[in-house]
Amino acid sequence: MGNAPVALLDLPILLWVAIGVGLLVSYRRSASNVVFRLAALFLACWAVFATTGLIWVVANGGWSAILALLHSPLLLFEPRYIWWWVAGVVGAFGVFLAAFVLSQAVGRSFVLLFRTRPLPWPEGVPSPAAVTSLLAFSSEAPNAFTFTLLERGGPRGLRRRDVILLSEGLLGQLTPTETAAVVAHELGHIRELDGRYLTFIRTLARMMRWDPILAYCADRLTAREEFRADLDAVSMTGHPRALARALYKASRSLPPASLRASAGFLGVGGRRGRRQADLRIRRLIELAESGRYPE
Repeated sequence: MGNAPVALLDLPILLWVAIGVGLLVSYRRSASNVVFRLAALFLACWAVFATTGLIWVVANGGWSAILALLHSPLLLFEPRYIWWWVAGVVGAFGVFLAAFVLSQAVGRSFVLLFRTRPLPWPEGVPSPAAVTSLLAFSSEAPNAFTFTLLERGGPRGLRRRDVILLSEGLLGQLTPTETAAVVAHELGHIRELDGRYLTFIRTLARMMRWDPILAYCADRLTAREEFRADLDAVSMTGHPRALARALYKASRSLPPASLRASAGFLGVGGRRGRRQADLRIRRLIELAESGRYPE
């Protein structure tokens, strides 16, 4: 095989590495929509690589095929394996489609099964430009969620509807100012397309729990967006202490056995979500004490 064909076979890997570098650079410097689009491209490439490799390994003897790939990592990039890559693309598309359908199904189940009721839009929070539903749902756990649903309607037959859900358990603990801060935080997620991209990526990571790259990307993007949505909420309401109090109440009112149920407003579940909430609270208090947001 000549040098030119070998170089062409290396292009997918080089492209994936370049997208990964771009994602790392943009993680701290760029807007969320840029980061999400790069993350989607990065994970799409990775899904094709991983799916193709998995299909090839299963079809070629399992452990012996793994050893062959470890010995020659570029083995699958030879032209004779082009149909394996076609199968990998189809398989990756199927996984992505399943994750999208599942994320939509979970969102609709919340709206349909948890006895939701509409809430008035809180004062001091700007009204969203897109179609947005603010709903309370029946649950004693203090939590809040944001997601985007595709529905019939609109000029092209489909429209997006953003949904903000607040649990009755959370609403029962918050003052009106704290409730407004939480709604502003969730609206910050909507404005930066978290309900579309982040919900999908987290669903994909849950479906493929064995994949460390997916899990790491979902975790880091979640942490980034929670901090950013906090800043958006503060810029909208001017009340960092109110959001800090809401976070404190949500993170401290759950018993240890049910901490995993707190993966919405706290970003991630488990004790790690409580630790991240503590860090977010400290940052919000620092903002309040900076003098830029008198309360």
